Amino acid sequence: MIPVLFSLHSLNFIYLSFTSSRDTVLVDGSVVRVQYQCSKPCHLAVEVVVSTLKKTDLAVFRRNWNSSATRVYRIHQVQLRLPPSILYQHDFFNRRVLDAQNVTVRAWLDHLNDGSEPGTYHSSMLKIYKVLQIKPLSERPTKPPTDCPSWSAQLMWQMTRNRIYHCPHESDTMDLLKFPLATTGEHFGVVRRFQPFIDRGLERARLHAVTQPSVTLSVWIYLLKWCHKKLCGIIHHVDRNNLYDSVLMQLTDTGGSQQLVGEDEAFQTSVALPLRKWIRLDCYIQDSKDSIHYDDTDGYFVIGGSKHISGIRGYFGPIKYYRFGTEEVKFSNQITLQELDKTHQECSLGMKDLRGTLFEHAVSTIFTRDQAEIKIPTKSVALLQVSSCFGYHKASLLLATIYLSGLGHAVDQQLGHVYSLIGAAGDNRFALMHAGYKHTQGIDGFPKDLDMAYSYYSNTGVLKCLDNHSMDCHNILYKHSPPLDVYRLTHKTRDVFQYLKFHAERGDVESQKRLGTMLYWGQHGLSKDQVSAVKWFERSAMQMKDPSAMYDYSILLMKGQGVKRNHTRGFQLLEKAAAMGSINALNGLGWYHGIILNDHKTAAIYFEQAALNGSADGMFNLGIYHLSGINPDSPWRNETAAFHQFLNAAQLGHIAASVEIARYLSTGSLEGVSQDVERAVIMLKTVCEQNGHLGFMIREALQAYLQGSWQEAFVKYVLVAETGLGLAQSNVAHLCEVTICSFSCCNLLRLSSTKQCPFF
Repeated sequence: MIPVLFSLHSLNFIYLSFTSSRDTVLVDGSVVRVQYQCSKPCHLAVEVVVSTLKKTDLAVFRRNWNSSATRVYRIHQVQLRLPPSILYQHDFFNRRVLDAQNVTVRAWLDHLNDGSEPGTYHSSMLKIYKVLQIKPLSERPTKPPTDCPSWSAQLMWQMTRNRIYHCPHESDTMDLLKFPLATTGEHFGVVRRFQPFIDRGLERARLHAVTQPSVTLSVWIYLLKWCHKKLCGIIHHVDRNNLYDSVLMQLTDTGGSQQLVGEDEAFQTSVALPLRKWIRLDCYIQDSKDSIHYDDTDGYFVIGGSKHISGIRGYFGPIKYYRFGTEEVKFSNQITLQELDKTHQECSLGMKDLRGTLFEHAVSTIFTRDQAEIKIPTKSVALLQVSSCFGYHKASLLLATIYLSGLGHAVDQQLGHVYSLIGAAGDNRFALMHAGYKHTQGIDGFPKDLDMAYSYYSNTGVLKCLDNHSMDCHNILYKHSPPLDVYRLTHKTRDVFQYLKFHAERGDVESQKRLGTMLYWGQHGLSKDQVSAVKWFERSAMQMKDPSAMYDYSILLMKGQGVKRNHTRGFQLLEKAAAMGSINALNGLGWYHGIILNDHKTAAIYFEQAALNGSADGMFNLGIYHLSGINPDSPWRNETAAFHQFLNAAQLGHIAASVEIARYLSTGSLEGVSQDVERAVIMLKTVCEQNGHLGFMIREALQAYLQGSWQEAFVKYVLVAETGLGLAQSNVAHLCEVTICSFSCCNLLRLSSTKQCPFF
């Protein structure tokens, strides 16, 4: 029995006893007898508490009751029901296990006072306890199963059950860039967002520094050309209101550096930055007590260009950001930066007309057979390097592939990275997609960084947009262009041309349209011939039977492409095509009224009609009107309405709309639109893979293969495969397996998920 503890009043007492003889070990279902007497109405409680390495007095059982009988001896029996966390071993269904070091059963008594809450064990007037033993964790039984987990769920649990989770390490020193970034002067850079610290001490320090910031930013840049506008972005911060905020670093058109450190406070360096040399720019804000209000969790940082400003043309090296400032900036040795500078210094200017010839000659001599191994002669590599120097960046991409994959050459990731960056900085769409793909997958020494992938894919998306529009993607100026679908550009012979010509001359509208398209764009092995193409477009339109033919020819008249510009005749054809049901003609009428007549009210009406009838171009142009607020009936900027129009157009495959939606997803700057960089990258990659240039290269590769030139076919398939296109990767894998059969070549099989696939 447990001894009795008496209060100051002799009529109050309480003590515990166990019905089980094994009163030293706590067992589920044990019964505790509470014997007590109160001098007036009282409250009683029994509880079981355990102590672990992390917590003490952790209650796992409690039972309360009141007694109104005074001066009466009472016995109350309490059955202890314990939780699975201290009864059983750790298993799939019993995840939260307590490794109890000791267990205590205790009881207490308190008088019930009017209006007061019952007390606790530590504040009670009478209390008693007993420390018991409990089975150690290793000796506990397994909990009887109540359900059967799936095989995959149980396997995953077995793999992670012993994992030790650590609190994330937090530091005020951030690496905004660890890997070099190539930038082409576009309006798409790398977006970085910062979150509040999890550590309370660091977060208190950050909040305190909002009004008196101490910040350091250190940026490595390598300029290939001067800024092509008045100002180019190096790095800047945009707040939630889409306004510039501290810190802002820009490059002027004279090569100087301008820095903004507070609201309306800026200074400009008088020293011009040199070209083709690595430069480190450091910006310090130290214990500022002026008008600077700086919160780096408000909005986002952009490295390079953004919607508000174009970027520099060159490279970014490592960028460090010290959220609480520093007196010394530290960087590790960067071999890639040195190799990049060395390669550029070795390049010389001149004779650019030879660059394509050098590349083709290098391709024709690129492989020599040494038993079962493929080797690339040193002379061929040298020719590719010269071609790259002259700005022919298919050579840069091929060199990157050779060095990264060990294709006929020793693997050299540093040089592979150098030529990847050179190709991307040269604005080559293959090289840009290559860099985006590598950063998306995190392969070949490229860090997995979706923000960097977004930057490269966005620039490629703009190039794709320029294929379809005569001006940039944000202009409502629509230009007729057929879809350049990579999967439709297969090998055709001139028999198709003769067949179409025969039917076109007999007055078949579809044949006339198709023939005009082939000649206008130089498809299916035909040379471009705009004059002949326009004649076929005119013949198909003048039959006044096919609204799409009338629309096609009207756009050529409006733009004056291949024919003398004639707005009046083009407008008449547009009106007739629209009346016959052409949705594209509605969009064209919107363009005509907006751009030619400057009648934005009527233009918006036509764009809305086109959008309601399912025109992706109409949706996009209507979104542009929402952004600009130039419609007299809606003279305000509505970014949310624009976003929804862009989203609808993007879902229909509209290129420029997809680029815009990806921008919103990458920054998360629009209220109600969460940041989702992965979705942005997937959307842009899909858009980029509809690039007709990829299709033309695949067609040329197929023609070379059919003609027995496996070297040329292999190289051209590799160039497309390095962009991440699955079709080309399958064909490269096929050539590796059945034609070349070399170990170094088959390293390229890592690109493809298939081993062998017929050619397309």
